[in-house]
Amino acid sequence: MAGPTVGDVAVIQDRFHQFAVSFPDLALYRRLAAGCAEDPEIAGFLLAARPGQQRPVLLFAAVHDLVLRRPGSALARWYASVTPRGALATDDPWPVFRRTVMDHRDELLPVLATHATQTNEVNRSVLVAVLLAAACADAPDSRVRLVELGSSAGLLLAPDRYRIDVGGTVVGDPGSPVRVAGDVRGPNEPAMRAFPSKISERVGIDRDPVPIDDRDRIRWLEACLWPDQPWRIDRFRAAVALAAAEPPTVVAGDMIDRLPSALAAGSADHVVVMNLWSLTYVDRERRRRVADRLTEAAARRRAVSWISAEPAGCVPEVDPPEWDGDADHDAGEGARPDTVLGLRCWRDGAETAPRALGWSHPHGDWIELVD
Repeated sequence: MAGPTVGDVAVIQDRFHQFAVSFPDLALYRRLAAGCAEDPEIAGFLLAARPGQQRPVLLFAAVHDLVLRRPGSALARWYASVTPRGALATDDPWPVFRRTVMDHRDELLPVLATHATQTNEVNRSVLVAVLLAAACADAPDSRVRLVELGSSAGLLLAPDRYRIDVGGTVVGDPGSPVRVAGDVRGPNEPAMRAFPSKISERVGIDRDPVPIDDRDRIRWLEACLWPDQPWRIDRFRAAVALAAAEPPTVVAGDMIDRLPSALAAGSADHVVVMNLWSLTYVDRERRRRVADRLTEAAARRRAVSWISAEPAGCVPEVDPPEWDGDADHDAGEGARPDTVLGLRCWRDGAETAPRALGWSHPHGDWIELVD
């Protein structure tokens, strides 16, 4: 088989260039991406990655993981995940980054070849809260079994244990050490009073679950977060510490194949299935099977709901709503954001009309509701 070509590396260099111009607020990663874009030797490290993973964030995660394991390394002084923020270096990190990558080539290449970028963004609990409240609006007193597709370490299965500020309305546990928040805009205020005060049953499905007590794999999830955004790392660490006291149940397997058993188990009268940026990685023709499984489950349960936060067009029957081009949002002036909040419900065996509740930031920083 032919080896890598100059053209292969040029494509990867262009991806680094696009990253640098797309994230102007990330001082560290913007500078490193710009350096990689001009350096075919460093960019070429990503040729070791699997198809679909030859992305700048994978190299950055692999190096971040190295820094987390070696907080005394020369490169660590630019990383807010291991260095106090008041002591962070302000000079150019590129020469030290490049030297670190080259010096640890034999350590980094196997990581790039075997790992994939993976996050458990805790602030998405804001999206879960809004979606759960909408799903429970017509059954506020029901006992909820929460099933997550693609749950990684299961940190989004505990929204009732977090302090969630939804546009100024706090739900969940107001005294929780895990604090998440998102701005809510639009013509309809979410009826957060329907948010369940306690979820009676919860289970996640993931092809490769991350045990909460597996220090190496939890560290990789942290490495996939960006040190330019230390508040995300703080949130993640708080959620991991909270989950360690009562570890979530996450079963291994294909999310579509394992869904029927997750739906059949438990005694809750309302099953809520959720997926947040996970169904998009499932083949398009298989996505409709989720609805088929829920239709079957609806014959045995009083209430079944499917809540989602996915790219436009990902969830069957959930048509993207109109976007008003609000320039205040991160999508940019006139640009449409990329996350649609969807809701499909089955009540007493029959499905109601699918709904798109609105658009959101992929991490839950803001939500734009629609009529």
